[in-house]
Amino acid sequence: MPFRIAQRIARSAAVQLRPRLVARPVLITPLSNPLAHGFPRYYGSATGKRPVDEKVEDLSDLYVSAKDEFEIAVEETEKNTIYARDDRETAREELNKFKQAYEEAIANSSPEDGQEIKTRVGQRLRELDNAVEWLSKADEEEH
Repeated sequence: MPFRIAQRIARSAAVQLRPRLVARPVLITPLSNPLAHGFPRYYGSATGKRPVDEKVEDLSDLYVSAKDEFEIAVEETEKNTIYARDDRETAREELNKFKQAYEEAIANSSPEDGQEIKTRVGQRLRELDNAVEWLSKADEEEH
């Protein structure tokens, strides 16, 4: 019997020694909100990126697609396959999509953002444009 009493005391002591986890609501006060202190908010999108960064990222995706099509067209042209002409046309179409999106991004941006887009993407556009133009010469020679 003394053993059972000791067990009960040990259990009740263990229960009392357990930390109690109580969920307490977190209050958001003006002091914990940085925007309430006049810190500027630069990013209006849900991704947390600046709008110009999002535009550059979209243009980069289009660039990668156009570059991939260009590389496929070069391979097919070098191999002189029956698909070469269609692949060159696809490369031109992808380049035109990239050019159009680039021009729209610049036109629909502030002058500062437009300049940043030109700086970050313009060189890639010119290089790919020259490369596709060179590839077009192969198309003309084929005729």
